[in-house]
Amino acid sequence: MMGPVWVRLILWVCAATLVVAAAETSRPGRLAVWEVVLYLVVLAAAFSVVHRRPAVALGLALGAWLVCYLVRVESDSVIGLIALAPALALTSFLAGRHAKDPRATAIALTIAEIAGVVVALIERGGSDTALAVTSGIGVLGVVPWAFGGFRRRYAELQEVGWEHASLLERDADNARNAERARLAGEMHDLVGHELARAALLVGALELEPTLTAQQREAARTARASVTAAAERLADVMQVLRADADEPVATIEEVVAGSGLDVELTNGRRTAIDGIIARTVHRVTAEALTNVIKHAPGAKVTVRLSANLELRITNGPAPKTSAVGSGKGLVGLAERVALVGGWFEAAPTDDGGFEVRAKLPERPLPRTTPTHVRRQTAEAEIRKSARRTVLITSVVCAVIAIGVPGYMVFDAVTSVLTPQQFARAEFGHHEDDLDLPLRTRVDNPLGVSAPAGAECRYYSTHANPFDSHRHDLHQLCFRDDRLVSKQWLARRSG
Repeated sequence: MMGPVWVRLILWVCAATLVVAAAETSRPGRLAVWEVVLYLVVLAAAFSVVHRRPAVALGLALGAWLVCYLVRVESDSVIGLIALAPALALTSFLAGRHAKDPRATAIALTIAEIAGVVVALIERGGSDTALAVTSGIGVLGVVPWAFGGFRRRYAELQEVGWEHASLLERDADNARNAERARLAGEMHDLVGHELARAALLVGALELEPTLTAQQREAARTARASVTAAAERLADVMQVLRADADEPVATIEEVVAGSGLDVELTNGRRTAIDGIIARTVHRVTAEALTNVIKHAPGAKVTVRLSANLELRITNGPAPKTSAVGSGKGLVGLAERVALVGGWFEAAPTDDGGFEVRAKLPERPLPRTTPTHVRRQTAEAEIRKSARRTVLITSVVCAVIAIGVPGYMVFDAVTSVLTPQQFARAEFGHHEDDLDLPLRTRVDNPLGVSAPAGAECRYYSTHANPFDSHRHDLHQLCFRDDRLVSKQWLARRSG
């Protein structure tokens, strides 16, 4: 059977493939063997705990990606950028998919973003590296995480759909059972009456003085047969009516059977309809069971008013390790809605919990299935879809606008014009030269510098999108004096 462990193993193998490939490349930023082993172990840990600790798994993947990229940003940022990219994207999706509360994973993404930008600005590459970190975490972290959350909501809606189908089947069964009970009553009333009448007539015939002994015996046998048929009919009716006549435990009996110290107030003095009584029984029993599981030792009060408003309240209790699925309360909401009442359950101001239900005197007719959980799930998936679209749009807009905008800013603010380049003469002090405030890059790949000199690299023009966009002016200084200058024609494509 293809279980979650095998799924995560396959995903780990897919993510590990690019990590191993990054060690086999001949590029200068290739991974060392020990780094490959370390990253594979970290990814294995992330994939193994993502279903139980999604925030921890996401933090591990984000940390590994940031370290891999920032360490290599000055040698070959491509290796650092893509080596762990699939692993981060997969972990982010799974973290969003398994996170019941998205806040912890959102905090992990925020912390990683802030840490990456700070390290980039202070230690590694400056603002261009910070922009790459922001874009990378947005594309590889935030967007897959948002889609994972949407997938979780969609799966919940599918589950609700199956539960809804099951509810429809139960409704059909209930309708058939009700019809059987109705037919049983009609059969008993009609056929039973006729059998009773026949038994009386045969009994009268048995007493007729003109009958012979043999005829009298035949009449007695006929009367016994008719009486036996009436008894069999009563048995059949009891089977068809199922549990319609079974006694329902009172609210006092439910409270007494719970074993809890409960303060009970029952303001109902008149009889309760059988179906409504069963609903009171079910709500009370389920609420007291939840108290036993989640708030043992807490003070409990149960109040049933004369107009059938039921309240079960418990005070705060020490924290327990019991974790509920929430299906019990959903089931109660459905049960109360089935008979035409309303239901709510929520924490109280003092840290306790309260279950409330208002029930009608008689079950109200219902022409459509209940949609309590379905409506909630549909609202959640609509919210998740809007959030996913918004997050994806914002990330794409930031990248589509921010990256070109930064490229323009970077080129414009670091231009060393041909006139300024020509006026820079060897031996001039750095402070005496008319230089831009910013450099274009720090250490471009494939460019050599004179021994013992510190070089600056500037843009040659303000357009960062034409075929000359990689051209640079190189000025090299030794002891703050200009010792070398070059126009580096670095054509692209």
